[in-house]
Amino acid sequence: MKRSLESAVSRSTRIPYAGVAHEPEVFLRKTSRAKIAKKYLHRYLLLAWRGQTRLELGNAAACKRLLWIYTGKRNFGDATMDMSGRALLKGRGFAIDLFTLPHLHPLFAEDDVFQHVFSDLRDLQGRHYDAILMSEYNLPSIKLKTRHFRDLPFACLFQYFYGPDRNQTCFSYAAVNNVFALGYGAADVVSMSKPYLATQAQTRDSVRPFVPDGRYLALAIGGLDANRTYRHWAGLLELIDQSDNREIPKQIVLLGSDNGLGMAESLLKLKFGKLEISSCVGKLSLLQSREIVARASLFVGADGGLMHVAHSTPTPSVSLFSDREPPYLRLTEACRSIGIPSTGDVDDIAPATIMSAISTQLSRLAAKESDAAA
Repeated sequence: MKRSLESAVSRSTRIPYAGVAHEPEVFLRKTSRAKIAKKYLHRYLLLAWRGQTRLELGNAAACKRLLWIYTGKRNFGDATMDMSGRALLKGRGFAIDLFTLPHLHPLFAEDDVFQHVFSDLRDLQGRHYDAILMSEYNLPSIKLKTRHFRDLPFACLFQYFYGPDRNQTCFSYAAVNNVFALGYGAADVVSMSKPYLATQAQTRDSVRPFVPDGRYLALAIGGLDANRTYRHWAGLLELIDQSDNREIPKQIVLLGSDNGLGMAESLLKLKFGKLEISSCVGKLSLLQSREIVARASLFVGADGGLMHVAHSTPTPSVSLFSDREPPYLRLTEACRSIGIPSTGDVDDIAPATIMSAISTQLSRLAAKESDAAA
């Protein structure tokens, strides 16, 4: 019994891939092993009772037509990270469709890995697949699989893992590498890991009227969570305006959703000597905002959906974190980001600290461009 309990706890809290940062001990200190085992057993028995355990594949390398089911995290940031490993499948001959939650549909609608993106089961009628790929064994995914694809073989990326905080991007890459038997080593997987999104030409063209002439910084303002909402942008903008550093652009584009409209309005009213500010807050989709970031010299923003979307571009960044979100669990080396941790809410980070990180990032960028031109 004790061995079975420990096995259930281990499968639920420990990631079996080297290099994927996670914090099982932190989770185990505040969650009983009995509760973890009960959740594991519920999902395992549900799969077994519905005849699914015999259909689970060792890997999906031989399956060419797959339906990927993602009914996990509901927010854009988690979904971006959880799905990022699909970048490893690009150009490998797999025909993959995605079924996801309706509000996540626009995030992946222009994808260049998924052939089709669905959020209505009626749209799947008449389509044939070799196998189902489940992101995780959560109850919505299990029920969807057993009710509508009962006899199809399947593979699962994250299996029974739940609870401990982890680097979701690295976990996604490592799981895709394993499930599709791609053969990358652990160090290579970690170095390649990066949030992944794609846009089509129509979206790229649609943002041209919002892109300034010349170099600019993109700032993500607003937020839903108080501890992840930065409010000292005015102080940072004043420092940028006063800076004599030629590497720092004097044009700023504000990004964000409707919850940042009030803040954008107040920032636009400020008077500066050299700084020019424009706002796209509440005007663009996430994928359009991504294209604004992709053309910027630097992105600055607090931990949230737009930050993770920004990290899917080549643009370097400065990322702000509250004391609840360790940067090493949110960033990867390929994000090209300086993560600034706070001792409390992100609001506790001084504008001067952010300004220093901005200067560092732009100096690195200038040096890189100089070396490329030499």
